[in-house]
Amino acid sequence: FRAMLQNLFDFDPAKHEVEFEQMDALDQYMLVRSAELSEELQRWYEEFEFHRIYQRVIEFCTVDLSSIYLDVLKDRLYTFAPDAPSRRSAQTALWRICDALVRLLAPLMSFTADEIWEFLPTTLERAPSVHLTSFPTGEELVPASVGVESIKALWRTMMDVRDEANRALEEARKSKLIGANLEAAVTISVPQEQYEVLRGHEDDLLALLIVSSVELSVGELAAKVERAEGAKCERCWHITPFVGKDTEFPTACERCVPVLKAIA
Repeated sequence: FRAMLQNLFDFDPAKHEVEFEQMDALDQYMLVRSAELSEELQRWYEEFEFHRIYQRVIEFCTVDLSSIYLDVLKDRLYTFAPDAPSRRSAQTALWRICDALVRLLAPLMSFTADEIWEFLPTTLERAPSVHLTSFPTGEELVPASVGVESIKALWRTMMDVRDEANRALEEARKSKLIGANLEAAVTISVPQEQYEVLRGHEDDLLALLIVSSVELSVGELAAKVERAEGAKCERCWHITPFVGKDTEFPTACERCVPVLKAIA
C-alpha cells in the first residue's frame, strides 16, 4: 500500500483519471487481475474461508504487484512527464487497485484499512470511512463492454515470452555478458501465431523485460541477449545510441530529452 500511495501524491481522479479503453495494456491487465481477485475474495467471505482470503491476497501482492507490476511501473512513474498519458494511466490503475484492496480487506484489517482510506485520493462520491462502503464490483475495475478474454490471451503470451527472455538474461548475467537487465538488447523469436498477438506491443514487452531494446521475429520460441549499443542515459539508465546527440541534454536519451525540455 505504501508503494502505491507514494505514487499517487499528484493524482487527482477528477482531473487525471484515464478511461479503461485508453489505458496502457499492462494497466488494463492488472485491473482484470484485480477484478478476478475481488470476485474470489467476495466468494470466500460468503463461505467464511478467511484463510484462503489471506493466502490469495499475499500471493497477489507479492507476485502480481511487487514482482511484476510495481517493478515495471517505476520507469513510467519516475521518468515520464508528469502529465504523460502513460503515467496517468499507471496512476489510475494504482488508484483503482488500492481502492479495491482497501475495501476488500476492511473486514480483516479494520483500523489499518481506515487509515489507508484517509490517504487515498478523494472524489465527491467517496465515503468518509471505508466501513461505509461496499465491496468493489467487477465493473468498477473493468467495464462490462471490454473483451477480457483477449486481454488475458495477450498477457498469457507476454508472460510466456517473458519467461523465455528471463532465462536468456540469467544466462547472460552468469557469463558476465551483462550485469543489469538494462545493459541488454534482446531479440525474441516467436511462432507466427504469437507474433500476430505481440505485434504492436513491442513497447509493452520492452517495459515488461526492463531491458534497453527488444526486437521480435518469427521462428521457434527463443531469446538471444546481446549488450545494448550506445551510452547510458543518466536519467532513466537505458542504453541507446541517441545519448550524446542532443546539445542541450547530451547525457539523456531520446525518451528523456523531450521530458527534460518540457519541464525545464
